Amino acid sequence: MAKWVTGACAIGWIVVVGLGCVADLALCDYHAPQTDLLDANLSFSYRYFDDPETDGVDVDSGWLKLSYRRVADAPDVGYSLSGTAKANLSGFVPSGGVGSAAATMRYYLGDAHPLFAFGGLEGGMATGQAAPGLQVQAGIGYGRFSDVTPLAKTLRIQSELQRLGSLRAPLGDDTLLAVAEEVGRVKEFSEIDDLVAVVEALIETDAGVILGARALLRVEEIILEQGDERNCGWVVQAGLGYEVVDAFGEPRNVLLTASADAALASGPSSQWLLRCSLSGPFDILRRHTFTATVSSESMVLGEALVQSDLSLQRVKSIESAATTTVSAAISVAFDVGGADVGLSFSLSKAAGSSAWARDVTLAASMDLLQEKRPHRAWDSGTFELDEQ
Repeated sequence: MAKWVTGACAIGWIVVVGLGCVADLALCDYHAPQTDLLDANLSFSYRYFDDPETDGVDVDSGWLKLSYRRVADAPDVGYSLSGTAKANLSGFVPSGGVGSAAATMRYYLGDAHPLFAFGGLEGGMATGQAAPGLQVQAGIGYGRFSDVTPLAKTLRIQSELQRLGSLRAPLGDDTLLAVAEEVGRVKEFSEIDDLVAVVEALIETDAGVILGARALLRVEEIILEQGDERNCGWVVQAGLGYEVVDAFGEPRNVLLTASADAALASGPSSQWLLRCSLSGPFDILRRHTFTATVSSESMVLGEALVQSDLSLQRVKSIESAATTTVSAAISVAFDVGGADVGLSFSLSKAAGSSAWARDVTLAASMDLLQEKRPHRAWDSGTFELDEQ
């Protein structure tokens, strides 16, 4: 499993970076002068099932996961904070889990290329480790992330105006980028009406139309909406590190470190994030820590919000066999004909087991009195695997 996820991480990083160049005007074509992104998510899944025909409770387990990401970049300096923690629950009591966190400061060495020197901390904890591992790192890297939310909002404005009939044809690329630049300056306007007036003038000049009150109201609503941040870019870095705390109580070592991060917003309603990191002493094949996470968020057919993530942590020490923890989860919220429908699929395999346990659940609910309801989230597709 570890080799499979390692290969998938490499392939996924190439795909995520490469897909940013597909469209004529892709979101990743927009580069904000400064970036400040914040994302935090809490998810929970639990299932209880008791068949009276069998002894004891058949299923009484679940998980709780917290993730956090902060990326800030200015022309000269930047920093990143990230962390995930997932606890497995049995009888609503934690029975194991995995977590990782990283903090990095970057100093860019020039304006022509995003080459930087960095320093930071990285740590991790998983069931089976004697203590949390913690290391300091320093080295060089290349790449940069950019907040493309303004262009994502602009493309949503264009789509909404076309839906309302206010636009007969798509706007030109230059106009879209000009509108995005103004949307990105939203904090500089004391009144939102002033920003809407600027956007209105750009759109009307390009399209040769007059926007009505309803169209302008939707423009204002989209500009002010929160929680739809999108970003693009990639960063690779390598250097040396030192173990402040060894997870297995072994002697602390100077470490080789390397990591790769990528982000792709393939459209206004989708976001992909990928991170891989590897660290270990000079004898890195015999003793190392490898982590990989892939997450995505996508709005399907304008109705279903699908969020998924896959994470792996592999710890190999000289004195013991490798311990690998893999977890995956998917949550879906969608509306079908006025009914909330959820599909749940899960796989689980305990240590020492020779077969996978499978569980499929289909659920639906409908409010007969209320015409419009917010989407409900359904958590599905979770599996845990421990290799000893």
